[in-house]
Amino acid sequence: MEASCTSGAAYLCDHLVEGLYIDWYLPSKDELNKLFLYRVEIGGLMDAFYWSSSELDALNAWFQLFGTGSPYASLKNYSHRVRAVRAF
Repeated sequence: MEASCTSGAAYLCDHLVEGLYIDWYLPSKDELNKLFLYRVEIGGLMDAFYWSSSELDALNAWFQLFGTGSPYASLKNYSHRVRAVRAF
């Protein structure tokens, strides 16, 4: 599931119900990078910015540009995509 939101990215993922699954969460910076590394095999990911659950500080969180793989930090109120994941 992919969605665009302006705030509450972790809340959105935590409350996602997709099929029979309710155990979705917002990936950490490292987990998001693994999604980038395997983006071709996973499919469905755009060359866009995706939020992670990793914070830089109280106001900023990490996100990643899937066009290049570069990580960035910005204010949490910016609008970027989220990609919910499940543990396996």
